[in-house]
Order: sequence, then structure tokens, then C-alpha cells
Amino acid sequence: MFKKTKVRSILELLGKNLSAREVSKVLGVSRNTVAEVQALFLQSGRSWDDISEWDDDRLYGLFYPDKFKYKPRYAPVDYSYVHKE
Repeated sequence: MFKKTKVRSILELLGKNLSAREVSKVLGVSRNTVAEVQALFLQSGRSWDDISEWDDDRLYGLFYPDKFKYKPRYAPVDYSYVHKE
């Protein structure tokens, strides 16, 4: 499974007026990831006060809604067909 981006930590450090480069060094993520989270946050139109109380999964879902959703690997079993055999 892939690692989840540290969205909350990135937003907290950006809120403390750290640059994207400083945030990337502190958290060990790429500058592009920091810039992406920052751009998505600005596009969302929400303030930090609005989302600061959210849990990490809900916060992550705001930025990456389609990532880490369950995708079945196999088609569902057709039991009526199986019982006919």
C-alpha cells in the first residue's frame, strides 16, 4: 500500500509561514507534493479553521478523493451459475 501524504503537517507548517522548500526538508516530502497540497487547499476555498478539527482520513479525502478507495480485484462470483455446474 502506498504511503499517504502528510497533508495535515504540510498545512500546519505552511500556516506558520514556512516556504515550500523548508516544509519539504522538514517533512521529507518533495517540493512538488507541498506545492500540490498548497494549490489544492487554495482551490478548496476553505480556511484552516474550517478543517483543523477534521480527522486525517477526512482531510486526506478532501485533497485526494479517489486515491485509496477500495477497488475489487476480481469480478463478483455468480453463485447461480456456480450452482448449476
